[in-house]
Amino acid sequence: MALKSRVPKPLRGPIGLISIVVALLSVIVGYIYFLFGLSLYFKLIPQMDDTMTTSESLVVIAAGVALLGLGYAGWRGFNYFAY
Repeated sequence: MALKSRVPKPLRGPIGLISIVVALLSVIVGYIYFLFGLSLYFKLIPQMDDTMTTSESLVVIAAGVALLGLGYAGWRGFNYFAY
């Protein structure tokens, strides 16, 4: 039995709305983290050279990629419950 058939019809709309909000927010924040991590990794911000190490910038990149993945999951949830 599919998950969609287990969720009552009145709740499908709000779940789809929550999914799209999660998708949009996590894609926006994930994109910012990813690009900020890349700029830290390649030392494009001279003020941050002494404060951030390479491994810390990789953690920021990984967090950005994880948030982008969460955005994709939110988009898939929206498509699943909204239609």
